[in-house]
Amino acid sequence: MTFGTDGIRGRAGDVVTAALAWSVGHAATCVLGRDVWIARDTRESGPELVAAVCAGVVAAGGRATDLGVLPTPGLAIRVRDEGADAGIMVTASHNPPEDNGLKVLGRGGGKLDGAVLAGLSAAMLVRAEAAGGAGRALAGVGPYVEALLAALPPGRWLEGKRILLDSGGGAGTEAGYAVLEALGAWVQVLTAQGINLDCGAVHPRRAAGAVLVGGYDAGVLLDGDADRIALVDERGRILDGDALLWLCRRGPTMVGTVMTNLGLERALAAEGISLVRTAVGDANVAAAMLETGASVGGEPSGHILYADGPPSADALYAGLRALHAAPTLSTAGFRPAFQSSTNLRDVRLPALDLGFVTEAGGRAVVRQSGTEALVRVMVEHDDRLTADRLVQEVVALIGAGQAWFGGAPTDP
Repeated sequence: MTFGTDGIRGRAGDVVTAALAWSVGHAATCVLGRDVWIARDTRESGPELVAAVCAGVVAAGGRATDLGVLPTPGLAIRVRDEGADAGIMVTASHNPPEDNGLKVLGRGGGKLDGAVLAGLSAAMLVRAEAAGGAGRALAGVGPYVEALLAALPPGRWLEGKRILLDSGGGAGTEAGYAVLEALGAWVQVLTAQGINLDCGAVHPRRAAGAVLVGGYDAGVLLDGDADRIALVDERGRILDGDALLWLCRRGPTMVGTVMTNLGLERALAAEGISLVRTAVGDANVAAAMLETGASVGGEPSGHILYADGPPSADALYAGLRALHAAPTLSTAGFRPAFQSSTNLRDVRLPALDLGFVTEAGGRAVVRQSGTEALVRVMVEHDDRLTADRLVQEVVALIGAGQAWFGGAPTDP
């Protein structure tokens, strides 16, 4: 089993099993160190998988600390602040409830690079046990909430604001409520039928309607493990990761991905800010930020990173930084290009992550998903009808076995 763009994911009990979880816990202890901290989101399969991860850590002679239900960025902060060797998050992030997965964080709470992940994959084949292992439980969101409040601008600057919190039925509910309330907001939690089921940052339309009908000042939307953010303004308008990057823009360089909207690149350029694009994945964004010295970077999906912020993408932190920077959530000056996209299943192509120049200044991306068995096709253009037509042309050419259209491929 290999690690994808953001860990291992699949159907719980089928792809992601207790045996796999044990192997990840055991391998992380052998490769990264004995002090391993573990957390999970709210999926029904989570407790069994956490128990298996802990057993693997103990079998390798490590100390497993079970934090219970906690967002991925909460785990990252605890790993960093406690000086732990590694963190393992049991989550399938934005995937549906029947899935689960495993994300591994390194010392400092950051994502691991490809070489370390390859070493983990190899170590998962080893089952040698060692003495001296132990386990303990330290459940509770208090330390994470305190760390967030310490990192955010001080004061009750949301006093008098009515905020709708849609946590996607996931791990961010308790912490999200506590942080928003501590900042002075009156908070209403939007209930969910299940993690990521027609709710949260992945499916924002329900919350957008609720903000508009309920007269809220804003909506704060998280995905299942609370590392993705979307905001909703008082008019019910959904702001994705690109809009948040615009609200929090800071030059001279910012980092996006091949999926970042062309309109954002143009708007930033008009203010003298250059956009560096990288492959999809917040780990790639983090690496590019370090390389370029950029202070802010992110993805349209809502993974937003700050050089002076938490060690991994943190939905609550990013959303609140945007609200503080632009309380009315006005995106004046940023005009997104129209995007038309589709997902293709049962397509057998080499690994793709390519950007293409299209006619009349448009842009297209064809990439293989790192978390699902899909080829994703996206075309953006200033004209909606042209974008819709071009995406169908790309799909037709993929069906014919072509690798690109409309010119030579450009670097992502």
